[in-house]
Amino acid sequence: MSIKPSVAIIGLGWLGEPLALTLHQQGYVVSGTTTTSEKAQRLSQAGIDAIVWDINAPQPKALPQALAAHTMIICVPPGKVEDYAHAVGSVAKLAANAGVARLIFTSATSIYGGVGNKTEADAQPDSERGERMQASEQAMHNSGVPEVLCLRLSGLVGGSREPGRFLAGRSFDGGDEPINLVALEDLLRFMPAILAKDNWPSALNVSAPHHPSRKDFYGQAAKLRDLPPPTFAGGGEGKIIDGSELSRWLQLDYSVTDWFSWLAARTA
Repeated sequence: MSIKPSVAIIGLGWLGEPLALTLHQQGYVVSGTTTTSEKAQRLSQAGIDAIVWDINAPQPKALPQALAAHTMIICVPPGKVEDYAHAVGSVAKLAANAGVARLIFTSATSIYGGVGNKTEADAQPDSERGERMQASEQAMHNSGVPEVLCLRLSGLVGGSREPGRFLAGRSFDGGDEPINLVALEDLLRFMPAILAKDNWPSALNVSAPHHPSRKDFYGQAAKLRDLPPPTFAGGGEGKIIDGSELSRWLQLDYSVTDWFSWLAARTA
């Protein structure tokens, strides 16, 4: 049996921790970073070579040896990092200097501005968040790592992220805008499949193919949790993130194709 390449995950959080455990179970040698010694110790006991490293702190001159893997996955949320593009770009450059061959960066669909259907070729941000993400993607591609894939993730749900609580009891505009979401269980299916593929594209959207309105989805999500539903004023055209190219490339369909069925099963 062939030995699978090593993987280093920067940010063992909502996505990084279950991904690390999934890859470890599949035979990968997995390392990663967290910001607390308690979590590092717990994950080390589970077979993950976890180290304490805060990318907000001044960066070392060289990548820590534990992270010098064949493939690096950067999945640190931008909300927790000052000067995000610079910080993740610095990590990617350290990775390139350490000989990391492949890099996956978890980007976001905020890189798409405007309304309507959005494919990977339509990246034209119209917000500060989108511009930050575009700069971060460019930093990945300029890092020197030979192969880079930016995964543009839609809104993240599943695990500890309970959509019924996201908007409960609050008021918003844009109730008719379509939702763009991806479930943790699909990310944990797609990521190992990506690692097994050669010739990565430069960017891929990750978004389930069902796009009900915000009003309908979040109203039902709150109802199933016995929470006060959000109220929405106005309509809104919104945008639909087309995540079908990932599915075609991997020859792997999304498991979540109906968000209302997913909500009901999760509640049960």
